Amino acid sequence: MQRFAFASLAILPPLALAQQAGDSLSTVVITAQKRSEALQQAPLSVTALTDAQLEQMGVQTLADVARQAPGLNVVSSGPGQNILIIRGVSSTAGTAGTVGYYLDDTPISASSNASLLSLRGLIDPSLFDLARVEVLRGPQGTLYGSSSMGGTVRYVTRQPDMRRTGVKASVTLSATDGGWNREGNAVLNLPLMENRLAGRLAVFYRREAGYIDRYPIDPNNYLGIASGGQKQEDANTEKTTGFRAMLKLRLDNQLDISGSLFKQKMRLGAPFQIDAPPGGKGALIQTRLMPEPSVQDSTLGNLTLRKGFANGELVVTSSYYHREVQVAEDASKVFYYFLSPDPQTYVYPLLMTGRYINREWTQEVRYASDWAGPFQLIAGAFYHKVNAPLASSIPVTPGYNEAFGTDIGSFFDGARQATVSERAWFAEGSYRFLPAWTARVGLRAFRISQTFAQQGDGFLNGGPSSVVSDSRDKGYNPKFNLSWQIDRDLLLYATAAKGYRQGGPNNPAPANVCGKEVAGLGLSDSALVRFGADTLWNYELGLKSEWPQQRLTVNGALYYIDWNKVQQQIVLDCGFNITVNFGSAKSKGGELEIAYRPTTQLTLRATGNYTSATLDDDVPGTGAHRGDALLDVPRWNGSISADYNWPLRAGLQANARIDTSYSGSADTLYEPDSPFRRRGGYALSNLRFTLENKSQRWTAAFFVNNLFNRYGQTGLPVAISADLPATRRLAITRPRTVGVSLSYVR
Repeated sequence: MQRFAFASLAILPPLALAQQAGDSLSTVVITAQKRSEALQQAPLSVTALTDAQLEQMGVQTLADVARQAPGLNVVSSGPGQNILIIRGVSSTAGTAGTVGYYLDDTPISASSNASLLSLRGLIDPSLFDLARVEVLRGPQGTLYGSSSMGGTVRYVTRQPDMRRTGVKASVTLSATDGGWNREGNAVLNLPLMENRLAGRLAVFYRREAGYIDRYPIDPNNYLGIASGGQKQEDANTEKTTGFRAMLKLRLDNQLDISGSLFKQKMRLGAPFQIDAPPGGKGALIQTRLMPEPSVQDSTLGNLTLRKGFANGELVVTSSYYHREVQVAEDASKVFYYFLSPDPQTYVYPLLMTGRYINREWTQEVRYASDWAGPFQLIAGAFYHKVNAPLASSIPVTPGYNEAFGTDIGSFFDGARQATVSERAWFAEGSYRFLPAWTARVGLRAFRISQTFAQQGDGFLNGGPSSVVSDSRDKGYNPKFNLSWQIDRDLLLYATAAKGYRQGGPNNPAPANVCGKEVAGLGLSDSALVRFGADTLWNYELGLKSEWPQQRLTVNGALYYIDWNKVQQQIVLDCGFNITVNFGSAKSKGGELEIAYRPTTQLTLRATGNYTSATLDDDVPGTGAHRGDALLDVPRWNGSISADYNWPLRAGLQANARIDTSYSGSADTLYEPDSPFRRRGGYALSNLRFTLENKSQRWTAAFFVNNLFNRYGQTGLPVAISADLPATRRLAITRPRTVGVSLSYVR
């Protein structure tokens, strides 16, 4: 039979797990649909990278994951400052992302607090001691909720082992642009009562040198460097520390109770961005007058009960997630641009600070059947409560009023208290109506209520203002899937699924300052207060195939997405940004992944992704027009890799790996005349050589990341004060990094 691969990634087992003996690729087991199943028999597009694979690839961040998972783009402005995009469903607006982000069963996307703005984006949890990472493409609204309209990324942690004591430790030393990076990780697994109680503790530490130099701003030219100013070398340092502690109690053969606590603190010495101009390729510099450190502090506690029955399993999971982000942003250029020449005659140091907190409670109860007949069911209930205060201010720097003859008490002080309460009920059933044919239908019913109170004051706010309001949403997310298991090695499927993203409150934009401009866009004053939900429908055809002896795997899918009432961000001339619902968009394309193991020693892998995501309408108040590409969505992405293993003397096993990933060019702004409208494409190559002594349980690795020292733009961050037309902050790829690592497992 001739087989055709449509083009979607859906994953390849090769990279997703350890390889079996012989020439075949190994089998991967996933829990993407909240039950254990073989990857190649799951009728959805999903990539799974196991712990062994993550280590072999040298994956450390979300951006590294994206380079191995076609269809997933990460717009990264620095560590812990990430925006996820799957299948071109891109939106730099709103209070919730378009991609669900989970640590086990807990959402960690920090919803309801302007989470998409790049300075307060998604956390980068340590990938040490994970069982695997799963990337689900397409709407997952039935099982994962409102923000999973483009897809879902899941980090699945390793659980305590009750059978044996285990220790794993690793240290890494590397250099970037002359600066030294250090990393250490350790895991202890300890059975405390035989087959009854076990604990697991993982600790991690990472300290990375910076590679961007900081210079003072020329007081008479905000685009230039002050002559004779003191340089701060390698300002953008990172220090991350944390731990993950777990305890598992087995009350009987069918009842487990697990508790876990995750804690991570990340400190950045300065933003991971250059200023252009004067910075650019070959000139990794910032021009600032005020220090800009930031701190991200995250804590996640979870308690899970699993009760097995003869015909299924009941899972009850409860979590509390707390994340606090403190940022500082130099606003000296912004104020000089808007206030010169009167009253401000030269660039003066000014600082904007922000403190953003998310407190989130999550609870889910679900039952997954294991019935003997052709019908299977997953059903449950979900509750999510968010309390998200934020505060930001731009105080008057001492000496400012005296320097310019002004009498300003404060430039800006603002605060907001937002809450979100979501209740949902979901069910997904499958029925095998013929030996090779299975139909699946899912439905999620939800109710979301929000309250918010915001206030602002100061010179830029035009005096005091306040807004108090609430909103409510309800609806249904259906899903339909039909699969045909032609034989053991070939699966075809078709899916139609709806995605949904909640509306919410806007950032403070006072009507007395911005109301007239908003009315000119055809919007009412209520647009300054809130925006509505957006929805989409995703239609896809997919294929999963394994060829003789399982040496070759080809997985793919084609998709078409119709997106309505798209949440768009508008930068108002009054100095504020708001989110509004404008028009519709389309995204269509395909992803493909191929893995081939011609011999026991060599594994080859290639991935490819094509996405055409465009607007259906003009967006008033912006330069966006019908037919324009959605922001930060390259048309082409891809990667290739080769792994070669061979035995050496004295029980040593060697492995050499080289990989290259490519991210195509993409629009970053809807402003046709802006020099920052579009970023170029770039390719990154990595080299890794590993020696392993299985009998003595140690591994040594030598690696070079960004082998050819390529420069690429990874993000165009949105300022928390204002963005200027002639200069922007650009997030860039990390320069060439060379290092060694040692690990020990027992």
